[in-house]
Amino acid sequence: MLIEQFHNRTVKIEDFQTTYIILAIDNNMFRFDFKNKKESIIKKKENGILTLYREHPLLINHNETYINSAPEKIDLFVDDIQKSIEESLKGWRHWKDYIKIKTGIDEQIFLQNIQKGSGKLLNAPFSVLEKLEKVCSKHHVLIRHFGDKIIKPHQLLMINNQFVIAEDFIFRNT
Repeated sequence: MLIEQFHNRTVKIEDFQTTYIILAIDNNMFRFDFKNKKESIIKKKENGILTLYREHPLLINHNETYINSAPEKIDLFVDDIQKSIEESLKGWRHWKDYIKIKTGIDEQIFLQNIQKGSGKLLNAPFSVLEKLEKVCSKHHVLIRHFGDKIIKPHQLLMINNQFVIAEDFIFRNT
């Protein structure tokens, strides 16, 4: 049984753990295990419309990016970085999350690295990285990034404001 058949249907979250969710749909219980779960925000049992996405701003991958030269106008450079990231995220995440998440740096170190033109900049999804490269080119700033441009397909299961990101949702009998 595929979870896709319940897209846009009213469901009730009956139970959830870190590895699965149990949904009540039309008075039947369905358990879906998360295959390679990446992220989850499920906090309460509630009714809602189940939506499943294969493309969404929450589904983009990450890549480490380092700065190799300093911009002339730091404030304008940072503003352009912010705008380029926000354009990709469409309000689903905060742009500063890409500084703090998985980078080991904070905003102050981010700004120091920009000022000296050396050090870790952020951990950006490939779609953001492409926009960041344009910002850097505009400001004559050199960057380098690590990681292969391998995009692993993931799915986003969303019920109201709660969600799970995983490679797949596998049906199990309850």
